[in-house]
Amino acid sequence: MKTYLRLVTFIALTLLFFACSSAKFQSNYIKTELYFGLSKKNGVVTEQEWNAFKVDFISKKFSGYTELKSKGFWTNPKGETVSENSRLIIYLNKGTTADSIAIAYVIDNYKQKFNQESVLKIETPVKADF
Repeated sequence: MKTYLRLVTFIALTLLFFACSSAKFQSNYIKTELYFGLSKKNGVVTEQEWNAFKVDFISKKFSGYTELKSKGFWTNPKGETVSENSRLIIYLNKGTTADSIAIAYVIDNYKQKFNQESVLKIETPVKADF
């Protein structure tokens, strides 16, 4: 009987611990990271073109964001390491349908405007306070 009570107590305490710890770290935002490559078939996206894109598309759809200059690296099918300058936009949002539509709008317009195959999007639930 003692072993049974210990087991039940252990299980109850374990469940209580995980219930409390998961409640403490619940996500209240989605961190969306967008990686925009700056290479084009006929050159690169210039600083002036990038800034105009931000004004025309990103700033109109995102209430606030962080921009970082970055450099992407990958291996091409020939096994060669390739790199390109890029911009990383970090956008904290609530993950609503409107947020998803705004993000897709920005991505689609970048791909169309600069003839890009893709924009890397990473989304992570996060806890943030302001």
